[in-house]
Amino acid sequence: MGNLLQVVRKCTRMLTVVTTLGLVTMSANAQQLPAIEIANRHPLVKAFQACVSATGLEHDLPTPNVLPKFDSKGHLYQLNEVGRIRDGYRHFLYVSRDGKTIYIQQIGGIAGTTKYFGPLDPAKHCPQNSAKSGSK
Repeated sequence: MGNLLQVVRKCTRMLTVVTTLGLVTMSANAQQLPAIEIANRHPLVKAFQACVSATGLEHDLPTPNVLPKFDSKGHLYQLNEVGRIRDGYRHFLYVSRDGKTIYIQQIGGIAGTTKYFGPLDPAKHCPQNSAKSGSK
């Protein structure tokens, strides 16, 4: 019985350490992201809103080879709402401080995944070919 109690205590301590490290990691990641701006006054928001919807991508978008790093001095703009779709996707437009680096971040779905699309060209907006028409 004493041996079992020691194992339980050791597992509890390990779980506490892992949970604490997870929370520290999550808060560190949250500090690196720029604040989300709901007032979508940036001209690129309107340009890229047609690319996405609560059901996913409306147009084919490139995916990055490397996970993008968002500078806290950049801006994150919300592109859409999920409405009544419980497992819908929210999309955010990241625009760097100088306006040259642009990505779309997709969050949601059944498993709550996060995907990135870009880098995007601010002059081209949404590509002409539609993802919904099966042109992937």
